[in-house]
Amino acid sequence: MACRSGIGDSCRSYAPGREFWVSTIAEFERSPLTQKSFAQRRGIALATLQWWIAKLRRERVSSVSVGLVRVIASATPTARDEAGADRVIEVELRSGVRLRVAIGTDLDYVAALAQRVG
Repeated sequence: MACRSGIGDSCRSYAPGREFWVSTIAEFERSPLTQKSFAQRRGIALATLQWWIAKLRRERVSSVSVGLVRVIASATPTARDEAGADRVIEVELRSGVRLRVAIGTDLDYVAALAQRVG
């Protein structure tokens, strides 16, 4: 990598900015790799990758607007998966889209999914 700015033979270190990390984290999330493997392949410090993942996920969750929803308890088959074994939660978004997720699904994931589809 070429020096961004320097005096004589010395260079200031270059720290990638937010745009770099947004695209890098998006690439990581699409990959099948673990955080450790991804960081090693990209030559990124694992702790730095983890810090940016956490930062960007917090921002996504805090940007989701949450409104009041009507909750209906149900024992009908729609409150269960197709096999009837695992319990699921069904969320209907304002747009009319319904999300069915297993109980215990990561809430950050559900919030991000609802924001994207909804």
